[in-house]
Amino acid sequence: MNPTLKCLTRLRVGHSSGAPAANKPCLILALICEIQAGHIASNRIPIDTRLVSRYCELYEIATGERRKANPWLPLWHLSSAAGPTGPLWAPVFHDSIRTHAKQLGQPKSMSDIEHRFVTANLDSALFRAAQDKPLAFEAAAVVISQYFGHSPAAQQALHDYLDLAFSSGEYEKNPEKLTEGIHEPSQLQARSAAFRSLVLEAYDYRCSASRLRYITPDYRYLVEAAHLVPFAESQDDHPTNGLALTPNLHWAMDNHLIAPGPDYHWHLSPAIDALVPDNRWLCELDGKPLILPRDSQWHPATEALEWRLANLQR
Repeated sequence: MNPTLKCLTRLRVGHSSGAPAANKPCLILALICEIQAGHIASNRIPIDTRLVSRYCELYEIATGERRKANPWLPLWHLSSAAGPTGPLWAPVFHDSIRTHAKQLGQPKSMSDIEHRFVTANLDSALFRAAQDKPLAFEAAAVVISQYFGHSPAAQQALHDYLDLAFSSGEYEKNPEKLTEGIHEPSQLQARSAAFRSLVLEAYDYRCSASRLRYITPDYRYLVEAAHLVPFAESQDDHPTNGLALTPNLHWAMDNHLIAPGPDYHWHLSPAIDALVPDNRWLCELDGKPLILPRDSQWHPATEALEWRLANLQR
């Protein structure tokens, strides 16, 4: 074992039904995934939606009980662990509470965490190890072996998840590769995961048509990543060939009842009868502006919008 990773075998974890609690190990695995995907670029870690959602996914895979993930617990208690060169995890407390933060007691929600800190420092040596792909794989293997040895099924499921996450992360770091054709079936799942991740983050998990944004308490998203030009036709998983849409509007677009146009407005199929009350939810969308990503590099491609408009039901 690489000496830098030995600290990962010494996490202070509780026990439930005789097995190590999954909270801290799953947070470590989430950090490794996010670093490998390029979304965490320094050892100053933002406590954002991506990280917490990733943690909840891993906790669900490990335990089958997503609602018990309680991400505020490992985000707070991981600070008791030692890293290879200092504290493994050190919250950067807001100035207003810095002098008495440790006396506040255990947080009870993510809101409690956000009132205390929104970033934390990961041990710099451990961060550098997680940036290196072979070492990141080794770190994940150490965590899975150490804390999930009681469940071969959980171990296998976590390894499968990490394999996909690392493959998807390569595409997320290099999105231009998402425009290339599929040469191996194994690429499809990783590309699809990268497309979903990049599109939803670009739109800040908000529907580009209805403006709805909802994230459940256990960090599931209302919106889906929808291809503009279908993948079967374009082989294009670049995020500029996508929009974030609620499931009903994703269905409506895929069935050519609505289309975003190159004018950045929504268009309604002439086949939709505006006099039918049940069609109101679609008719109200006609002429409304698209919600666009703040970063213009992820704005939908003009040719993809043109394709959608040209294929609207007539």
